[in-house]
Amino acid sequence: MPRELKTEQELLEIVTNALGANADTTGWGPTGIQEHAEDAEGCNWDINYLHGDSKNADVKEIVMPAAAEIINKLRKQYALQ
Repeated sequence: MPRELKTEQELLEIVTNALGANADTTGWGPTGIQEHAEDAEGCNWDINYLHGDSKNADVKEIVMPAAAEIINKLRKQYALQ
């Protein structure tokens, strides 16, 4: 299934809203979208860094895997224009 094309601003909003809607990632958001060549699955963007409410390592152990799952689902749905 082809991915829906979105601008960087639209993708940031989609990711921010998705993270905010999840109890484990509320208060965390992307600092930006990194554009790259399409990977083996056909995605041309990723998020390498999140900013959030806590610097606590225990919190990050919960947040980062949950955020990665959310972001990877979105990467399968959307492509950067």
